[in-house]
Amino acid sequence: MSDEITVRTDGGAQGNPGPAASAFVVENEKRIICLHSEYIGWATNNQAEYRALIMALEYVQMNFSDKKIKIFTDSQLMVRQLKGKYKVKSQNLVPLWSKARKLVEKLNASLEWCKRDKNRLADSLVEMIRRVKSG
Repeated sequence: MSDEITVRTDGGAQGNPGPAASAFVVENEKRIICLHSEYIGWATNNQAEYRALIMALEYVQMNFSDKKIKIFTDSQLMVRQLKGKYKVKSQNLVPLWSKARKLVEKLNASLEWCKRDKNRLADSLVEMIRRVKSG
């Protein structure tokens, strides 16, 4: 196993807000180590994105805290907020942003935006679980 773990996260809601799900994929040397998706109930797209990141970071912290962590997400807003380029204006995001920021710093993880087509597996997990749970 290499010293670098790649994490891909995604979250989404139908209706925004609406029935929502979050998912993450953990890879090492392009091999999938973990797939996780979770129905999170009624939420916004941004809340679902942050929840996915937090779930992924907590998983990595428990299992791979000694590795270099590279995180990819298709949420440009979340990346820019966590890098301090955008303010967090929505009060319902502040606790999620704060928790995510602390985990990113603790793990010394890098966070990068990627196009949706580079995040297909996490995106598919979100859609699958959201559709199954919300009917």
